[in-house]
Amino acid sequence: MRKLLEKLGSHSQFSTGLKTSIQTALYDSQTCTEFEEMWGGLLDKYDLRGNSWLQSLYEERTFWVPVYLKDVFWAGMSTTQRSESMNAFFDGYVHSGTTLKEFVDQFDNALRKKVEVETTADFNSINQMSPCVCPFNFEKQFQKVYTNAKFKEFQKELIGLMCCNCTLVTKQGCISTFDIFDEISIDECTKIVHYTVYYNEDECELKCTCALFEMRGILCRHALKVFQLNRINVLPDRYVLDRWRKDEKRYTLIKSSYDDLRASGDAQRYEMVVKRCMKLATKISPSDERVNAFMRYVNDFDSKCDDVTFRSKVESTKVGPNVEADKGKKILSPHVVRGKGRPPSKRKVPPVEKMARKRKACRKIFDDETQLGDTPGSQHHQFDDGVGVGTQNSIVTQSMPSGNQERRTGDAADGCAMFWKADK
Repeated sequence: MRKLLEKLGSHSQFSTGLKTSIQTALYDSQTCTEFEEMWGGLLDKYDLRGNSWLQSLYEERTFWVPVYLKDVFWAGMSTTQRSESMNAFFDGYVHSGTTLKEFVDQFDNALRKKVEVETTADFNSINQMSPCVCPFNFEKQFQKVYTNAKFKEFQKELIGLMCCNCTLVTKQGCISTFDIFDEISIDECTKIVHYTVYYNEDECELKCTCALFEMRGILCRHALKVFQLNRINVLPDRYVLDRWRKDEKRYTLIKSSYDDLRASGDAQRYEMVVKRCMKLATKISPSDERVNAFMRYVNDFDSKCDDVTFRSKVESTKVGPNVEADKGKKILSPHVVRGKGRPPSKRKVPPVEKMARKRKACRKIFDDETQLGDTPGSQHHQFDDGVGVGTQNSIVTQSMPSGNQERRTGDAADGCAMFWKADK
């Protein structure tokens, strides 16, 4: 729908009715037949039968039109929201220059932060309650079991009861049909949308054409309106999903790299049982008889576990000597492999520059030898018998006259010249 302006913006009636007609066909149609009729009507009205883009969208309508996806639970999440939430998950932890090793470490940090935020939210949901906005008893029912965030979503639907008008249409046996006219406000514009609710009085079960509960797991305002008219104060448990409960515990026994569950006895026992069951499942799965026998043993043992005493629970907290926790693996940096071609830091040195460097090195050696000859007292200590003891970088020499010293300096210079010629 974000591409409407790009694909159909050049149409003469895009702003005067085409855009609104497309949105109405998508979001206001209650059945697949109704959508197809509305879609065909707008194609004829605005002469768009030959538009290839709309034709391709219609061929793939079962993958993106909401009316075709009402029977699938999405938890209120779309494909774009999934990618955006993943980008927000790594925001502040990784960037374009992050290495592979840094990504692994930052991934653990991001998971650890997410768990900390969720733990804080669970603590607040258990110790703090959002106030009720209506005097209905089923609001208090959801207030006790739902998390604060999910209870606020439920309250939005509960407040929407004031905008719904409900009328009983027919009643056949235990099945009642209600018409709901919902007044919806969008951008300072108000429209009335018609919905239908089917209510089974015997099983206290209902179904709304908006399918909000089937798609998001939250009861819609239309269903709540029918419950209110039938004076039902406590809703059935099927409308209280466990995934939204504040006392629901998840991934508490699964070992991860961002927490310290390796020292937990429950986590160690859980890992040991899972590994053993996986090996056993691979062994017995080819035979139906073995699988049936295994299921009988499991069901028998499961019934016995329900009668475990407190003493056995205390003893089960101790980990046996054969249970070993896996040690964390240290992640090392990847090997640095030399790339193809000449390294950027090593340029080709011309012959002239090589000669200049060698001359400079020979001149430095000559200057060092001259300095050593001029200041012999700085390199060794003189004793009374004329013998000098050299330092770490010198040798033991005897004191010699100045002529010998000059000759030694000249020999060093000749040696340096010979070294330069040989290297050349």
